[in-house]
Amino acid sequence: MKKTGWIILIILVVAVCGGVLLFTGGKNPVQSPSSSSASAEESSAPSSAASSSKAASSAVSSQAVSSLTDDQISEQIKAEVPLDWKKYALKEETDNPVNFNGVTYRTYSVWDDDYVEGPLLLYSPKDGKVYAYVSGDDAPVPAAEDPAFDKTEHTVTGVIKDGAMMSVSIHTTDGQDLSIRRFGVEVTNLKDGFKIGQNIKVTYTGVYKDNNSQRMFVKKIEGV
Repeated sequence: MKKTGWIILIILVVAVCGGVLLFTGGKNPVQSPSSSSASAEESSAPSSAASSSKAASSAVSSQAVSSLTDDQISEQIKAEVPLDWKKYALKEETDNPVNFNGVTYRTYSVWDDDYVEGPLLLYSPKDGKVYAYVSGDDAPVPAAEDPAFDKTEHTVTGVIKDGAMMSVSIHTTDGQDLSIRRFGVEVTNLKDGFKIGQNIKVTYTGVYKDNNSQRMFVKKIEGV
């Protein structure tokens, strides 16, 4: 009996151990804190790498913008502003550049011989874009959106108040006082020239606002 009891006890122990192994064999071991930490570091690595790559890309882009030569900036302005660049020339206003919100723009005026016409053209060293600006603007506007460069012709009628070699001042029928280019402009029906009190009709492209004619490109002046 004694021997039979030991055999039964051994069989019970083996059965219990086998059951424990069978119960735990299909489950994952508990992960240690150090393993969790390592996994977290590995998962954050791609995000950190992406941030570094984005910062590097931004730095390269900024460097590319700031490293443009004077000729490259001029060519970019001419490519984006629809003017006859065989007729007009760009001149950089180095003594009085436009500054807005901490950005100092490369500032250019548009010249036809000895006459400045149209808005100032600005190149931003911050974003590499071209803007237009006239006195009184709240901020520079993208040159491609500036109505000064629209090719639709308009007319305005007014009476000459004063005259000079390059321009005349007129008081328009809508109550504005505008400085109008006369130099290099087609003139008709003015046999006696520009005289104070003479009524004229001006054909132009672009726009004027209030007394500001900086966005006008005068095409023709007629006596009426």
